[in-house]
Amino acid sequence: MDQLKLKLQEYYQRYQQMEHKVKPGKSEPAKEDVLDLENDILMQFGLPTSRRFVQILHDFVHHSQMNDQLLDYVSKKLRSAARKYLLAPVMSDVEMLEQAREQKRSPYDVLPELGYPAQEYALFLVGELYYRRNMAATDILEELKKMQHYHSWNDLAVLSKMNNYSSHELYTKLKKHELRFIDDYFQHSRRQETARLVNKRPTPAEEGYKPDYKTITKVQVEDIIFDENTTPSLFGKIKSGRGYTRITIGLEFSELNQILMSSDEMGVEISNLIKKRLANPSAEKPTVIDIRAEFGDVLKLDNCYLEVYKPQHRDGNKWVEDKDNFYFVDKILSKKEYEKRTKEAEVQRKIQECLELIGGSYVYYQRLRRLGITDDEAKLRAGLQDELLFKLSFFLNKVKE
Repeated sequence: MDQLKLKLQEYYQRYQQMEHKVKPGKSEPAKEDVLDLENDILMQFGLPTSRRFVQILHDFVHHSQMNDQLLDYVSKKLRSAARKYLLAPVMSDVEMLEQAREQKRSPYDVLPELGYPAQEYALFLVGELYYRRNMAATDILEELKKMQHYHSWNDLAVLSKMNNYSSHELYTKLKKHELRFIDDYFQHSRRQETARLVNKRPTPAEEGYKPDYKTITKVQVEDIIFDENTTPSLFGKIKSGRGYTRITIGLEFSELNQILMSSDEMGVEISNLIKKRLANPSAEKPTVIDIRAEFGDVLKLDNCYLEVYKPQHRDGNKWVEDKDNFYFVDKILSKKEYEKRTKEAEVQRKIQECLELIGGSYVYYQRLRRLGITDDEAKLRAGLQDELLFKLSFFLNKVKE
């Protein structure tokens, strides 16, 4: 039996022991040993330990019995996968990342093929910052290279388990390496943990910062990503000048349902599909709904206005707004509610303009009096001959002092 078959046989036996425990008196194989074997087998074919290739081995060990035919079959499958992978067109790391996002590939596949471990921070960089928040691929790759160069994966894993991470010497060490996103990673992890515990995203006030709100509409939603443990995200585009800007919007399931219910028949169909996917325990996690592929077109949010804000993270003693195009929803307004709010804001603005004019009239009145013009004449010229108007002008001017 050749070396490959021997390794496959050993891998099968160790995996079975790990899954079903071992007989008394024997030591249970460590998971690390099984992972090392996976790596060795795939390396023989020139394959990285990405999920799509590891899955071939997982399918192999879930057969009830091992025999020569099964060993030949899995060897052939690995050779076929290796041939396809190794003969694929050569791409730069940036091109690989861009293609991965376009094809909605799992970060668990992409990272090993780029030469990086599928570690929590690396998954955050690709899955959260690049996929969800549309950060530049060059920034993500630069951070991954620094982590690899300084062998910082274990340091960060240890630090992430500490409550007061910023006061630990490991934090100082990592900051010296000019790692840009570790603070954002820690705070994102805390947010995710809090959301899991209370099943709701903490508000900016609860976190301690005041966001800059903006109102958007006519978002073209291309994908919706969700699972049962984390809040859903909308991926799409929004009109910006003559072109479109990519945008990612995080929101609660209740908010997502409200938006879909305002989006006519297509919104209702998407809502029903989401319910089916959530009810299916075997569905891939996280679940990705490619709206154009499923329904023939993007979802256009024309019937509602979203009041959104960019999350902020601590940088020393200051709160800093994230630079990427990722937003959380704060309020959802119908067209009628938005138009009413807009009219109220316009009326408030007009009233403020009138009050500024009246307050300014008192300044003109004072100038006229200093020129020796009589009180009655100065009030007449300043438009303040009405006693109530004169008092209002006086107090408005007083407020400005």
